[in-house]
Amino acid sequence: MIITLDPWEYEWATLVGVRRFTANWNKQDAKHYDPTRMEDNRTAQVAGAVCELAVAKATNKYWAGTAWAGADHDKEKHRADVGTNIEVKRVRTKNAVAVRQKQVGQGLFLFAARAIEPEFRQVEILGWIDYDTAWALGEDSEFHQTKYLSLSELNKLVDKGNG
Repeated sequence: MIITLDPWEYEWATLVGVRRFTANWNKQDAKHYDPTRMEDNRTAQVAGAVCELAVAKATNKYWAGTAWAGADHDKEKHRADVGTNIEVKRVRTKNAVAVRQKQVGQGLFLFAARAIEPEFRQVEILGWIDYDTAWALGEDSEFHQTKYLSLSELNKLVDKGNG
């Protein structure tokens, strides 16, 4: 399913992404990150926010568009990306979505989305799955407490004219 953002939605998501970037302006990337596989943090933050807003639009759920500094992560990490129980993961280069063990057992649904380059005005909603089921079906990865779930395991979202 392709979701096309309205101009105001695009502006809002882009602003949220930039706010997330500037809130962590001086924060270093985790040591295990491979810079050869990464895009710049500003682009990643904008694309992630665009994916969240698109999932909210597709599911008709609330999106707060929050941004906070890394120092406040422990205080804010309980918040769902969309609505009260949707975790949105951006898929960029793999045909799989990352699933983190720390989010198992929280009653979440995982949505995978791909922001369409170069401008991110459209997002492909790749599908959804119960988060705990995603963890159970996922394959181990080289990253600590992370599995990858094949996109073929996802349920397709039914288009109800939201994009």
